[in-house]
Amino acid sequence: MKPRVLWIEDSARLELRNLAAPVYSSGRFDFNLAEDVTSAVNLLKVTSFDAILVDVRLPPGADPRWKRLYQQAGADKVSAQLGIKLLNWLINRDRNVHPDEPPNGFDKSHLGIFTVESREDIQEELDALGITVFFQKTTSLPDAILIKIFDTLMDQKPM
Repeated sequence: MKPRVLWIEDSARLELRNLAAPVYSSGRFDFNLAEDVTSAVNLLKVTSFDAILVDVRLPPGADPRWKRLYQQAGADKVSAQLGIKLLNWLINRDRNVHPDEPPNGFDKSHLGIFTVESREDIQEELDALGITVFFQKTTSLPDAILIKIFDTLMDQKPM
């Protein structure tokens, strides 16, 4: 069975040709996309994943509680950092982020961040979450970067 991976990325449709196409064409993964926090949570509730890659800048989606968090941050993806809040909810089971019980069935060592923010900009959050896999989006990324990231995530020893 192929490893099941999830990429939570708001501009995934724009990235499909360049970044996601090599993952699809490699045939190595059961590759899933979510373009907002609500969609990601809905997938996580019904599917277990071997690796999950999260963008920091995510829209809330339809869930009114995620929308409220987003609006409280000024309805701006940069300052809302819903990707970090989502990970905090999942890893720390922080019901202050969202009142629902977070889904189970994932290993936090197989969670990573892929974002435009620099590591220095979010190092405190990475440390607090115990996230060690971080890749920064730049204009000169190789097309197969997602394959590399998913391989890195799956090679992490469970925590």
